[in-house]
Amino acid sequence: MGYRCYILDAEDHIVQAHDLDCETDDRAVAMAEDLLARDPYHGSVEVWIATRRVVKLERGAPRRRGPTDIAPRTARVAGKEPTARAGSPWFGDS
Repeated sequence: MGYRCYILDAEDHIVQAHDLDCETDDRAVAMAEDLLARDPYHGSVEVWIATRRVVKLERGAPRRRGPTDIAPRTARVAGKEPTARAGSPWFGDS
């Protein structure tokens, strides 16, 4: 699929871009983690597919793996704020 990984500088400017040939978000994230681990100069990467940002990874930030690692997708509809799901670790209410 059309995943892209962007290596970012300290001001979040793109300094490198890599096409990722993979079929799932999880595989694209794993490939981005490998790119970040091999880059001694930059501290973060973003993974995108088309106009959707999959994840932003920062060096040294803890990251859980697995299906529970996916944040709930939320969107503003007609000016309403999204609501958190009960027990969601992403909203600090677990």
